[in-house]
Amino acid sequence: MKNLIYTVKWLIKRPLFLHKEFKNLYQKILYQPQSQFLLSSYDPLICPLEPIKFYSFIGRVGFASKEFIALISNGIFFKKSILLDGFDNIDLKEIYIGKDNTPHPKPPLVELEKTKEIDNSIFLTIEKSYSLADTKDPDRFDRASWWEEMSRRFRDELFNSNGEINREYLINFRGIKELPANIVKDQFLVVNRDFGYYISYLKAIDLVLEYHRHAKVVKKEILFSLSESYAGNNLAVHYRGIRLSIRVLFHSIMVDNILTNTNFNSRVTIWEIGSGYGGLARILKNYIPNSCHIILDLPETLVYASYFIAYNFPDKKIAYLSDIIDRLDSFNELIDEYDFIVIPPWVSRYIPNSSIDLVIDTYSLSEMSKSYAKYYLEHIDRTLKVGGYFYSINKRFKREDDKLAFYEWRFNSKFTTILYEYSKYIHPQWLGKKID
Repeated sequence: MKNLIYTVKWLIKRPLFLHKEFKNLYQKILYQPQSQFLLSSYDPLICPLEPIKFYSFIGRVGFASKEFIALISNGIFFKKSILLDGFDNIDLKEIYIGKDNTPHPKPPLVELEKTKEIDNSIFLTIEKSYSLADTKDPDRFDRASWWEEMSRRFRDELFNSNGEINREYLINFRGIKELPANIVKDQFLVVNRDFGYYISYLKAIDLVLEYHRHAKVVKKEILFSLSESYAGNNLAVHYRGIRLSIRVLFHSIMVDNILTNTNFNSRVTIWEIGSGYGGLARILKNYIPNSCHIILDLPETLVYASYFIAYNFPDKKIAYLSDIIDRLDSFNELIDEYDFIVIPPWVSRYIPNSSIDLVIDTYSLSEMSKSYAKYYLEHIDRTLKVGGYFYSINKRFKREDDKLAFYEWRFNSKFTTILYEYSKYIHPQWLGKKID
């Protein structure tokens, strides 16, 4: 009798276990592998933690369909999962009260509100540093014609007729005016008041779908931790408690590849050539806090970077050119002293031999004139430590004769390739470790 009773119970459990297996199958259909969860027979609930679920193709089709219906029905049939800066009332403090649909603990890169203001002295320092960067340049290399034009356009917006910084523009540089260079152009490609709410929302759906695709190559823990800064007042897409943009997704791949393929045992010195406004530096500082990050770009672009870094790191030690102009011969001391050092190209000669742990160049060297590119390659060879890394995303071939493509780079040092793949950004993504 005991055997019979247990047999009946055992048979009754079979449909319950089958139900669990169907839920496992549902997950495989809907989610990417890193977001699938083993559902035991005794706890067959789908994981409720929304921030770590990333959709597969079928899941993305379902998400896009749901959001489109929510849009055209004005939320009657489905609740919208996306909020848009500049159109929706957004209160991140209210969102971050401890729910399954936002990351916990709150990632450091998530800013709950726009509260930061830059001290007047910082603007004056940026002005002075720009003047020094321009007037003290001993090289005067020819810039690529396109970047010469962009620098002129930047100057026209950044400075008034008296040579003073146009503070209103700089405070709003990512949301006030679209310029051809991607560092200030791609902020307008998704959420844009000129598009209106409807088109911006459709573009936002595409951006969120791209966010889910990125989970194929980027760790989910990195993806749900990245969020746009309010510096520059760009209009971003709010999804699952973070602010998404094209630029953040671009940086997510770089951050994942750098963190996955490098290893540092002590304080790290990072030299980023062509840093733009400093978006990647902001993220890396949160992952590699014990570091000195050297930010290098053309003087006009450094104005953006100087403001962006000052906004995001009010408690860090930042060296602007006017602060260190008399100490360049003791650059090794500056590396030990500062969290960020913001320099124009000609200061590269002062970076000590074998002092850099990681060089980063993305979409920069292949956009420069040959003279500038060769200049940097020589200094990379000289300054990078044995055992240090060089990370690059650059064009394979040149479109103009005055540029140096990736395949034309010549190193004196020897590098072991740690990462080499064709990135989603259409160019080789390479990370090498210096061995000699």
